[in-house]
Amino acid sequence: MEENFWEKLFSSLGASDGYILIFAVLSLVFLLTSLWLSRIIDKDIKLNQPVARVHQILGVFYTLFVTFISLFPLLGMFGTVRALLELDLSGDLEVIKIKFFNALTSTAWGIIFSIIFKTVHALFQSWIEAQLSKTETPPVQSPKKVTIEKKPRKEPEGETE
Repeated sequence: MEENFWEKLFSSLGASDGYILIFAVLSLVFLLTSLWLSRIIDKDIKLNQPVARVHQILGVFYTLFVTFISLFPLLGMFGTVRALLELDLSGDLEVIKIKFFNALTSTAWGIIFSIIFKTVHALFQSWIEAQLSKTETPPVQSPKKVTIEKKPRKEPEGETE
């Protein structure tokens, strides 16, 4: 690889691939929020506290985190297609090479962030989903046993067979 490959790649995050960095920050926020809410659910269940509302919010943040992981490669491809469509092939060959490299940086970042967050997801998935499954169905309380006494039916007087 070229010596300044990583330098060029990192500089693209601040320039043309900033939207991927924004998605990465949002993914990190969704992950940290999911972990925090999972911890709250875990503590509340141990203390027999209601967790329905926290469970619902955790479901939203965790779903967003998982969805964003799958969006990174698509965002990278979008950036590459956008940059290639703007590429002017009638100019100097060196300029075309630089612009072509810049077009591919978004795909590289999409793959890099997807790998990073997919790995992190694998580390925490079972714990977060365990917290979600603990609260999916509320505990059913057994109904109190009610007994109804049957009184013998009185036949009206004077009516006999």
